[in-house]
Amino acid sequence: MTFDDGLTTAQGILLNQESDSAKHLLAYGLRALRNAAFHDTTRDPVMTMLSIGSEKLLKVSLGLFNVATEHAWPSKDVFTKEYRHDLIKMEGLVHNAIRDNMDRATHRKYVEDLLTAVENDPVWPPLLASLNRYGQSGRFYYLDALAEEPQRAPSPEAFWDEVDNVAVNDPELKALFQRTSQDFGLFDEFNRKLNLVAAGSLKQWWELVAMAGKQGVMGERGKGWGHAQSAIGRQVIGD
Repeated sequence: MTFDDGLTTAQGILLNQESDSAKHLLAYGLRALRNAAFHDTTRDPVMTMLSIGSEKLLKVSLGLFNVATEHAWPSKDVFTKEYRHDLIKMEGLVHNAIRDNMDRATHRKYVEDLLTAVENDPVWPPLLASLNRYGQSGRFYYLDALAEEPQRAPSPEAFWDEVDNVAVNDPELKALFQRTSQDFGLFDEFNRKLNLVAAGSLKQWWELVAMAGKQGVMGERGKGWGHAQSAIGRQVIGD
C-alpha cells in the first residue's frame, strides 16, 4: 500500500523496523513480568524492556499523529530535546491526541471503551511513573551512588513498590496476601497474580494505542501500524 503522507519509501521501512522493535520489547518484557519469580532478580530486565519499549511506542505514535496532520515526520530535535525520555509527558500527549482525534475513528466505541478503561485503571499511573523513573535516570541509581553522587529521587524499587501497593488493593489479591501469612506456600501464587495485574495494566494501555491506530485515529498509515502491533512473532524456542 502506498501513502500520500509525506514519508518516503525508506522512511516507511524504518518506521516498520522501529515499530517492530517497540512491540517485541513490550511483548518480551510482559512475558518476563508475568513469569517473574522475584522482583529482586527480574526488576532490571523487566523495567529495561518495558521502559524502552514504551518510549519507542510513544515516539512512533507521536510521529504518526504528526504525519497525519503535518505530512512530515518530526525532527530529531523534537524527540531528543523536547520529549527526551519523559514517558509521562509523551503519554499525556498521545492520550490527548487520541481523545482530540476520536472523530477519525472508523468505530469510535472501540477506542472510547479502551480509553475509559485506561483512565479508570488505578495501576497505570504508578506503573507509568515507575517506567518513567527508570528510563530517565533510575537505571543508573546504584552506579551514581557508587560514584558518590547519589540521585535525589527515590530508587526504582520504591516506584515499583507503589505499583504493587496499588495492585494489591484488588480484593482477590488482598485476601490471598492475608492467607500467605498462614501458608507461605501460597507466596508464588500471590506473586504471580500480583505481576499479572501490572502486566494487564500495561497491556491494556498498549491495546488502546494500537486500537487508536487500527481505527484511523492516527491517520491512514496508522491503520496498518495498529494491526501490526498485535502481531507478535515467535520470540522463544517452543512458541
